Amino acid sequence: MSEQVCLRCDWAGEAGAATCPECGTVLFRVQEQKPVPPRPKTAAPSRSAQGPSFTGSSDMFVPAVDRSPPGSPGSHRRAWVVAIAVAAIAATAIATTQVRTPTAPAATAGPIPGARGSLVYAARDAGGWVLWSWDLATGIAAAGPHVDDPVELVNASEAGAGWIGVTSVDGRRRIASIVHSVSPDSGVSRVATGDLVAWASGGQYLSVLRFGRRTTGCARHVEIRSYVAAFGTGEVRFDGPMCGLPLAIVTDGSFDYLVEANGPSASIRIIGTGFAQPFMGRHVLLSLSQRGDFLVTPVPRPGGVRGALAPSLQLYRRTFLGRRPVSFGSRRHPFQAIEFLCWSSDQASAYVLGSSGGVRGVYRIAMGSGVVLPEPELVTQTDATSVEATATSQGELILSLDGQLSYERDGPLVSLRLPDNAPNPAGPLLWTESAAPTSGLL
Repeated sequence: MSEQVCLRCDWAGEAGAATCPECGTVLFRVQEQKPVPPRPKTAAPSRSAQGPSFTGSSDMFVPAVDRSPPGSPGSHRRAWVVAIAVAAIAATAIATTQVRTPTAPAATAGPIPGARGSLVYAARDAGGWVLWSWDLATGIAAAGPHVDDPVELVNASEAGAGWIGVTSVDGRRRIASIVHSVSPDSGVSRVATGDLVAWASGGQYLSVLRFGRRTTGCARHVEIRSYVAAFGTGEVRFDGPMCGLPLAIVTDGSFDYLVEANGPSASIRIIGTGFAQPFMGRHVLLSLSQRGDFLVTPVPRPGGVRGALAPSLQLYRRTFLGRRPVSFGSRRHPFQAIEFLCWSSDQASAYVLGSSGGVRGVYRIAMGSGVVLPEPELVTQTDATSVEATATSQGELILSLDGQLSYERDGPLVSLRLPDNAPNPAGPLLWTESAAPTSGLL
């Protein structure tokens, strides 16, 4: 007796029934094949001898019940039914295979998970300095416009959507310019040139200071102009003699704060339209936040104790005039600022390259509301010569340490790898919310 087979689950054997014991489908039995006798060489081929060498090939599989004799109309009908069933099973298998075929790979993930906006940074090429933009959501990088030797990039979105302010250096002079977009053919508009340049937050206003040689005693001629970045027009804020050598200027758009050196000491003046008044004596101004927080450093008095530690960085709030500044660190371990890097997007923290307890690195300083402030938090220890930083609106700090990029978000630093054809930063960098370029390098 020939064995029974199931065309659905490939079961084979003798079930003793008409249905498969595994899946319940109707069973089929393999027809026993009988060889056809050889045809006589002299006689004409008979009708029964014609065809294949095995009989019953058109009905190889037949149901185990109600079998019809081979060659009957019922057997051919059932053969078509079996063929259709086999085709249906094969089609199901193909469809299943197609459904399970892996889909096309997703778009390239950005360098910082969940980040948005672009990192704009300065690099060098054969034509000089060029601004590159790197989309932090897609990972696409593209070269932008060429600029003069940049020392500072600022967000100028309040002057124009997507605008970037650039401070360039030309000898001892500073040049303030506006870049209107990060596309390669973007225009670069020069606003003003002077000895010192200060941008207000948002880049809508900037102040430019020019000074001359010392004339009599400590006096020299100083001119300060306030400019509207969108129009490039300026008006004189101060024009007259001033004692001391201007070292730095900071502006909030309404007032300018000038650091001037006079002999072994330095002080801060507040500059308004037509006046210049003392603001803080024996201090230098490191930076000013939008909330009115001044980061200042005291100037040691001449003839101080030999070997004494340098004074700590201090916080002074303009809203609490008359109160003494609050020092960061302790008397035993003062926090000594080397360079201001950037503010967080909410202005609640400042990032400073400094040293505390002999550890040089990038520190986060929280702007506490009370007198007692947290100790500066070490983000990373570094001996890098070139340190640049910028903060995103989502709280990430992006660092460039000697051209190597990394970012920090509530944890240790994570290295950032630029696209292969994008150069490493060689100058300042800036995070911007504006749209990234539509084409570039992956």
